[in-house]
Amino acid sequence: MISLKVDSLSKDFGGLKVLRDVNFTVEHGEILGLIGPNGAGKSTLFEIIGGAMAAGRGRIELFGRDVTRMPPHQRRRLGLCRTFQKIRLFANLSVAENIRVAANETAAGSGADAAVEETLALLNLSALREAHPDELTLAERKRLEIARAMTGTCRILMLDESLSGLTHDESEELIDVVRRLNRERDVTVVLVEHVMPVVMALAKRLIVLHHGTIIADGTPEQIVENPMVIEAYLGEGARA
Repeated sequence: MISLKVDSLSKDFGGLKVLRDVNFTVEHGEILGLIGPNGAGKSTLFEIIGGAMAAGRGRIELFGRDVTRMPPHQRRRLGLCRTFQKIRLFANLSVAENIRVAANETAAGSGADAAVEETLALLNLSALREAHPDELTLAERKRLEIARAMTGTCRILMLDESLSGLTHDESEELIDVVRRLNRERDVTVVLVEHVMPVVMALAKRLIVLHHGTIIADGTPEQIVENPMVIEAYLGEGARA
Protein backbone atom coordinates (compact mmCIF):
# COMPACT_ATOMS: atom_id res chain seq x y z
CA MET A 1 0.00 0.00 0.00
CA ILE A 2 1.30 3.45 -0.92
CA SER A 3 1.34 5.95 1.97
CA LEU A 4 2.77 8.93 0.11
CA LYS A 5 2.87 9.76 -3.59
CA VAL A 6 4.65 12.76 -5.07
CA ASP A 7 3.72 13.28 -8.71
CA SER A 8 5.53 15.71 -11.06
CA LEU A 9 6.18 18.16 -8.23
CA SER A 10 7.86 21.41 -9.26
CA LYS A 11 8.61 24.66 -7.47
CA ASP A 12 10.11 27.90 -8.74
CA PHE A 13 11.22 30.97 -6.83
CA GLY A 14 11.23 33.67 -9.47
CA GLY A 15 13.48 32.32 -12.17
CA LEU A 16 15.13 29.76 -9.86
CA LYS A 17 13.86 26.20 -10.36
CA VAL A 18 14.13 24.58 -6.92
CA LEU A 19 12.24 21.36 -7.74
CA ARG A 20 11.83 19.90 -11.21
CA ASP A 21 9.25 17.19 -11.87
CA VAL A 22 9.98 15.21 -8.70
CA ASN A 23 8.26 11.81 -8.68
CA PHE A 24 8.39 9.09 -6.03
CA THR A 25 6.22 6.93 -3.80
CA VAL A 26 6.67 5.74 -0.22
CA GLU A 27 5.27 2.35 0.70
CA HIS A 28 3.49 1.71 3.98
CA GLY A 29 5.99 0.73 6.67
CA GLU A 30 9.03 1.93 4.70
CA ILE A 31 11.95 3.94 6.08
CA LEU A 32 13.04 6.23 3.25
CA GLY A 33 16.07 8.51 3.34
CA LEU A 34 16.20 11.72 1.31
CA ILE A 35 19.77 12.92 0.73
CA GLY A 36 21.68 15.35 -1.45
CA PRO A 37 23.99 18.37 -1.30
CA ASN A 38 22.99 21.69 0.21
CA GLY A 39 20.64 23.52 -2.12
CA ALA A 40 19.37 20.31 -3.70
CA GLY A 41 15.76 21.08 -2.76
CA LYS A 42 15.30 18.69 0.16
CA SER A 43 13.96 21.26 2.64
CA THR A 44 11.63 22.76 0.02
CA LEU A 45 10.29 19.30 -0.76
CA PHE A 46 9.67 18.66 2.95
CA GLU A 47 7.91 22.00 3.34
CA ILE A 48 5.62 21.28 0.41
CA ILE A 49 4.77 17.75 1.53
CA GLY A 50 4.03 19.05 5.04
CA GLY A 51 1.83 21.84 3.67
CA ALA A 52 3.86 24.81 4.94
CA MET A 53 4.68 25.80 1.36
CA ALA A 54 2.46 25.61 -1.71
CA ALA A 55 3.48 23.48 -4.65
CA GLY A 56 4.11 25.25 -7.92
CA ARG A 57 2.98 22.34 -10.05
CA GLY A 58 2.27 18.68 -9.45
CA ARG A 59 0.30 16.62 -6.98
CA ILE A 60 0.75 15.12 -3.49
CA GLU A 61 -1.30 12.18 -2.24
CA LEU A 62 -1.52 10.82 1.30
CA PHE A 63 -3.04 7.37 1.59
CA GLY A 64 -4.62 7.80 -1.84
CA ARG A 65 -6.10 11.21 -1.07
CA ASP A 66 -5.11 14.39 -2.92
CA VAL A 67 -3.73 16.83 -0.32
CA THR A 68 -1.92 19.21 -2.68
CA ARG A 69 -3.98 22.22 -1.55
CA MET A 70 -4.75 20.94 1.94
CA PRO A 71 -3.47 23.02 4.91
CA PRO A 72 -0.95 21.49 7.35
CA HIS A 73 -3.41 20.88 10.21
CA GLN A 74 -5.65 18.80 7.97
CA ARG A 75 -2.70 16.74 6.77
CA ARG A 76 -1.83 16.23 10.44
CA ARG A 77 -5.29 14.81 11.08
CA LEU A 78 -4.71 12.32 8.28
CA GLY A 79 -1.58 11.15 10.10
CA LEU A 80 1.27 13.18 8.57
CA CYS A 81 3.68 14.26 11.33
CA ARG A 82 6.99 16.08 11.08
CA THR A 83 9.91 17.59 12.95
CA PHE A 84 11.87 20.71 12.01
CA GLN A 85 15.57 21.49 11.71
CA LYS A 86 15.12 24.15 14.37
CA ILE A 87 13.60 22.46 17.41
CA ARG A 88 10.26 24.01 18.34
CA LEU A 89 9.36 23.38 21.99
CA PHE A 90 7.39 25.29 24.63
CA ALA A 91 10.15 26.51 26.95
CA ASN A 92 7.79 27.23 29.85
CA LEU A 93 6.22 23.75 29.82
CA SER A 94 7.61 20.47 31.15
CA VAL A 95 8.41 17.51 28.91
CA ALA A 96 5.07 15.88 29.74
CA GLU A 97 3.19 19.14 29.21
CA ASN A 98 4.83 19.66 25.83
CA ILE A 99 3.62 16.24 24.76
CA ARG A 100 0.20 16.87 26.29
CA VAL A 101 -0.31 19.93 24.06
CA ALA A 102 0.16 17.71 21.02
CA ALA A 103 -2.02 14.94 22.47
CA ASN A 104 -4.90 17.36 23.00
CA GLU A 105 -5.14 17.83 19.23
CA THR A 106 -6.37 14.28 18.71
CA ALA A 107 -7.65 13.12 22.10
CA ALA A 108 -9.11 14.43 25.35
CA GLY A 109 -9.21 13.54 29.03
CA SER A 110 -8.05 10.02 29.81
CA GLY A 111 -7.30 9.39 26.14
CA ALA A 112 -4.80 12.24 26.05
CA ASP A 113 -3.32 11.11 29.37
CA ALA A 114 -2.76 7.62 27.98
CA ALA A 115 -1.19 9.02 24.81
CA VAL A 116 1.24 11.12 26.87
CA GLU A 117 2.32 8.18 29.01
CA GLU A 118 2.75 5.89 26.02
CA THR A 119 4.81 8.46 24.16
CA LEU A 120 7.02 9.23 27.17
CA ALA A 121 7.85 5.54 27.48
CA LEU A 122 8.36 4.98 23.77
CA LEU A 123 10.79 7.91 23.43
CA ASN A 124 12.69 7.08 26.66
CA LEU A 125 11.53 10.31 28.30
CA SER A 126 9.61 9.04 31.34
CA ALA A 127 12.38 9.94 33.78
CA LEU A 128 12.43 13.49 32.39
CA ARG A 129 8.70 14.15 32.48
CA GLU A 130 8.97 17.13 34.87
CA ALA A 131 12.06 18.68 33.27
CA HIS A 132 11.86 21.76 31.07
CA PRO A 133 13.48 22.01 27.61
CA ASP A 134 16.38 24.18 28.82
CA GLU A 135 17.34 21.40 31.25
CA LEU A 136 17.64 18.81 28.49
CA THR A 137 20.58 17.79 26.34
CA LEU A 138 20.37 18.27 22.57
CA ALA A 139 19.60 14.55 22.12
CA GLU A 140 16.81 14.73 24.71
CA ARG A 141 15.32 17.82 23.07
CA LYS A 142 15.36 16.05 19.73
CA ARG A 143 13.57 13.05 21.23
CA LEU A 144 10.99 15.43 22.72
CA GLU A 145 10.51 17.08 19.32
CA ILE A 146 9.81 13.64 17.82
CA ALA A 147 7.50 12.81 20.73
CA ARG A 148 5.44 15.94 20.12
CA ALA A 149 5.30 15.26 16.39
CA MET A 150 4.05 11.71 16.66
CA THR A 151 1.71 11.88 19.66
CA GLY A 152 -1.80 10.84 18.66
CA THR A 153 -2.46 9.59 15.16
CA CYS A 154 0.86 9.39 13.32
CA ARG A 155 1.04 7.28 10.17
CA ILE A 156 3.95 9.02 8.41
CA LEU A 157 6.76 10.61 10.41
CA MET A 158 8.94 13.11 8.55
CA LEU A 159 12.28 13.75 10.28
CA ASP A 160 14.20 16.85 9.21
CA GLU A 161 17.84 16.33 10.27
CA SER A 162 16.71 14.99 13.64
CA LEU A 163 19.99 13.18 14.24
CA SER A 164 22.44 15.91 13.26
CA GLY A 165 24.75 17.24 15.96
CA LEU A 166 24.53 14.11 18.12
CA THR A 167 27.36 11.97 19.42
CA HIS A 168 27.74 8.40 18.18
CA ASP A 169 26.02 6.94 21.27
CA GLU A 170 23.21 9.51 21.11
CA SER A 171 22.68 8.73 17.43
CA GLU A 172 22.55 5.01 18.13
CA GLU A 173 19.89 5.56 20.80
CA LEU A 174 17.76 7.69 18.51
CA ILE A 175 18.19 5.25 15.62
CA ASP A 176 16.84 2.54 17.92
CA VAL A 177 13.89 4.76 18.86
CA VAL A 178 13.00 5.41 15.21
CA ARG A 179 13.25 1.71 14.41
CA ARG A 180 10.87 0.91 17.26
CA LEU A 181 8.41 3.55 16.09
CA ASN A 182 8.51 2.00 12.65
CA ARG A 183 8.16 -1.55 13.95
CA GLU A 184 5.95 -1.24 17.02
CA ARG A 185 3.76 1.70 16.01
CA ASP A 186 3.65 0.81 12.29
CA VAL A 187 4.86 4.32 11.41
CA THR A 188 6.23 5.01 7.94
CA VAL A 189 9.36 7.19 8.14
CA VAL A 190 10.79 9.71 5.67
CA LEU A 191 13.99 11.41 6.80
CA VAL A 192 16.27 14.13 5.51
CA GLU A 193 19.75 13.63 6.92
CA HIS A 194 23.34 14.58 6.04
CA VAL A 195 25.05 12.11 8.40
CA MET A 196 25.58 9.19 6.04
CA PRO A 197 26.26 6.50 8.68
CA VAL A 198 22.88 7.37 10.21
CA VAL A 199 21.10 7.18 6.86
CA MET A 200 22.81 3.91 5.99
CA ALA A 201 21.86 2.42 9.36
CA LEU A 202 18.22 3.47 9.21
CA ALA A 203 16.93 3.65 5.66
CA LYS A 204 16.26 0.66 3.46
CA ARG A 205 15.92 2.94 0.44
CA LEU A 206 17.47 6.28 -0.51
CA ILE A 207 16.40 9.03 -2.90
CA VAL A 208 19.09 11.47 -4.01
CA LEU A 209 18.17 15.03 -5.01
CA HIS A 210 20.52 17.26 -6.97
CA HIS A 211 19.55 20.67 -8.39
CA GLY A 212 15.91 19.86 -7.63
CA THR A 213 15.91 16.61 -9.59
CA ILE A 214 16.02 12.99 -8.44
CA ILE A 215 19.26 11.52 -9.78
CA ALA A 216 19.08 8.16 -8.01
CA ASP A 217 16.61 5.93 -6.15
CA GLY A 218 17.68 2.63 -4.63
CA THR A 219 19.11 0.73 -1.69
CA PRO A 220 21.97 2.29 0.29
CA GLU A 221 24.33 -0.23 -1.29
CA GLN A 222 23.23 0.82 -4.78
CA ILE A 223 23.43 4.52 -3.97
CA VAL A 224 27.05 4.48 -2.73
CA GLU A 225 28.09 2.76 -5.96
CA ASN A 226 26.16 5.15 -8.24
CA PRO A 227 28.64 7.27 -10.29
CA MET A 228 26.24 10.24 -10.53
CA VAL A 229 25.73 10.30 -6.76
CA ILE A 230 29.44 9.97 -6.06
CA GLU A 231 30.22 12.89 -8.36
CA ALA A 232 27.37 15.13 -7.16
CA TYR A 233 27.36 14.42 -3.42
CA LEU A 234 29.27 11.58 -1.81
CA GLY A 235 32.75 11.83 -3.26
CA GLU A 236 35.11 8.95 -4.03
CA GLY A 237 35.45 8.00 -0.37
CA ALA A 238 31.81 6.87 -0.18
CA ARG A 239 32.50 3.25 -1.12
CA ALA A 240 34.80 2.91 1.89
